[in-house]
Amino acid sequence: MNLRLPFLLLTATLAACESSLDVDLATANFEDAKRIEVRLEGVELRDDSGGIVSIEADDPGLVDLLDYQGSALLRLVSDVEVPARNYQSLRLLLSDDDAELEEEDGDVRPIRLAASQPFLPVDFSLDDDGSETLLAVLDLRFSLADRSASSGDYSLRQQGVAGLAGEVGTLRGSVDESYVSAGACAGIGDDGYAVYLFEGQRTAGSDFFADADDNPVVSASVLRNAGESDYRYAFRGLTEGDYTLVFTCQADLDDPESRQTLVFREPVAVEIEAGSETQKDL
Repeated sequence: MNLRLPFLLLTATLAACESSLDVDLATANFEDAKRIEVRLEGVELRDDSGGIVSIEADDPGLVDLLDYQGSALLRLVSDVEVPARNYQSLRLLLSDDDAELEEEDGDVRPIRLAASQPFLPVDFSLDDDGSETLLAVLDLRFSLADRSASSGDYSLRQQGVAGLAGEVGTLRGSVDESYVSAGACAGIGDDGYAVYLFEGQRTAGSDFFADADDNPVVSASVLRNAGESDYRYAFRGLTEGDYTLVFTCQADLDDPESRQTLVFREPVAVEIEAGSETQKDL
């Protein structure tokens, strides 16, 4: 399957005013694989009138998405001229030709693109003769569905966040061991430790289900480095606004293609400011 539309020629026919754009890609939240390779062909931007601009990647081809977790970034698009408009969403142009996931035990399974690939919400304007950098963060936990019980492959339906690199914020914090192992999480291993981030105010957490309207926006794995007493989590690429954090110890059971009832701790409110780093310990 190939999600690749004809790339538009960005000429004066399209727009009299243009701006220079870079696009960076990061990924997060998949610890149970050695390799996750898909073809990255480019990116699409949709403006506020529904028009779409398709941009080819600098170096289209197979990419191991695990290489861009942590602080690493992939420069997907460099210094391309695009129409100066107001844009409201972004979508990666992907192909599953030769795409595959190598699991920790060495098993290699194909990756297939879901029939529908959503746009990620993003709200920004490009001014005439301006220059901007977009950051897109792909949440692998919410994007990949394990179909080992049926077709034997992994399904990929992109999910994540995006925004102007200079305006998005980061969120990080520590999680005390007594917090993650208390209550219904007592005795559950740490493979499923994660924090889910919801927009606005929430009174309870819920799983990620692709067809639902109340989904978490993104997730962050809760991990402990060797020698540390507390666990830690981190988000990046978050737009300004009010959010709710909810810890779960069962993220490893979350299937994006079906509904589950997971164990969650009490919600915690947090505010993200543009271009800043926020610390919120649990």
